Amino acid sequence: MIEGHDYTIYSNGPTGRSRMYAFLALITAFLTPLAQHWALAVVRRYAGDDWDIAKAALFFGGLTALLLYGILISVFDSYLWRMKLGSWMFTLIGISAPPDLNGEYGGTLELDSAKDGGPAFRTDFFVRISQTWQQISLLVQRESEAGGMLLVHSDMASIRVGMMAGVTTLRFVYTFEENLPRKEGGGSMAHQFSGAATFEFRRDGEAWHVTGHFFDDIGRSGQISLRQGLAGIRNTTVAPSPPTAASS
Repeated sequence: MIEGHDYTIYSNGPTGRSRMYAFLALITAFLTPLAQHWALAVVRRYAGDDWDIAKAALFFGGLTALLLYGILISVFDSYLWRMKLGSWMFTLIGISAPPDLNGEYGGTLELDSAKDGGPAFRTDFFVRISQTWQQISLLVQRESEAGGMLLVHSDMASIRVGMMAGVTTLRFVYTFEENLPRKEGGGSMAHQFSGAATFEFRRDGEAWHVTGHFFDDIGRSGQISLRQGLAGIRNTTVAPSPPTAASS
């Protein structure tokens, strides 16, 4: 499990995780008698025939169902939802499968400041998305205008699928801490801010290509362009940034 937060899925058709929970419970109901039979066979083999099979069956029946349901949810949440078998399960119960956005994305950001009204600030932009069926986490890293690296963590998110052909939209709200110069005197002080962003994901071969925009409560806004790093390609650091001198 990742340290993230829940996210909402919007689509043209019916959706909702409750259907999948019910479907996993139904699968558990079919698997429980088989698992119980195997468990009792093991008990009988090693403990002999002195056991009260009726009491053992009652005990193992409830425990087996609980364990199986927990295991199914954990495996589906971490792995099955993004596999072919998982897509069949989503289709079978008639809900939209969330797109797999996991990965590291690198690209550029062009930021305009409503306060300064000066030229745009251009720098490199790096995003790491960790996603399961139930949770998602976004870590954004970029260079601050004042120098140094700025880290942004998502707080809430929603994913829209099927609204536009070939486009998956991710919207998220984030918080970050930034050191700003003091109004009076020298030095700087850390302040916490928040913002929102919209990313549009389009398939470009095997990778995602992302375009989007963001704004924060300091009055800044900007546009981003990203591309997903494929497996086997080193993409753990932000690429060297282009010159920050820019036109408005």
